[in-house]
Amino acid sequence: MGEIMQSNNKVAIVTGASKGIGRAISYKLASLNIDLVLASRNSSHLENVKKEILDLGSGKVSILATDVTKEEDIKKLVEKTITRFGHIDILVNTAGVGKFKRIDDFTLDDYNSLFDVNVKGLFLLTKYVVPHLISQKSGHIINISSIAGKNGFKSGTLYSASKHAVQGFTWSLREDVKEYGIKVTAVCPGSVVTRFGGKEVDQVEWSLEPEDVAHAIGYLVTESDSVNTAEIVIKPRYNPRSVNWELRV
Repeated sequence: MGEIMQSNNKVAIVTGASKGIGRAISYKLASLNIDLVLASRNSSHLENVKKEILDLGSGKVSILATDVTKEEDIKKLVEKTITRFGHIDILVNTAGVGKFKRIDDFTLDDYNSLFDVNVKGLFLLTKYVVPHLISQKSGHIINISSIAGKNGFKSGTLYSASKHAVQGFTWSLREDVKEYGIKVTAVCPGSVVTRFGGKEVDQVEWSLEPEDVAHAIGYLVTESDSVNTAEIVIKPRYNPRSVNWELRV
């Protein structure tokens, strides 16, 4: 991650930052002069995101290839963020995977991979970031959940179950840390135009853009200190896709 660079700005960790929603959130936070530590498994994609943000002249950006299912990777991510910037103010848990089948078509490997990323990864990041937020008596944890965490849908048994777990985790975490001045928010988008879960274009014509979710994150990180928004649900309208879909993923 390079040389030590103590920061007087807010500092955010964003997981799943190399594409889709995570990438859009990273651009939005950078535009708000928030320094960033971006994490995903794909280091070359992270390099591209970092270059694009720096070319815009927005803040400081560090990247670290991270597998959110591995505890040692998470420890390294949090430790290096503190070493470089001196503090953490915002954690955006964006990393997630989707698999959609009828229940008898799922395998145990499907189950393990889905829950490892969507639930275990979120747990590990939060576990290792929270002590720093408690010590400074401030911070904001934002978990990217889903409409699927509030409803069920055909072919969504495992994915919906994992996002219901994210919802329960988020609601309980808020009660654990609110006495320390820490905000906790769940953001629940409907379908978003990405390659998430292998969906084809014609299956998601009622859809959000990644930037729509990023806009909500921008609101959350700039809201008054007297506000602790518990949840934002973002439902899509019909999306005519006036832009090239291939460039949006």
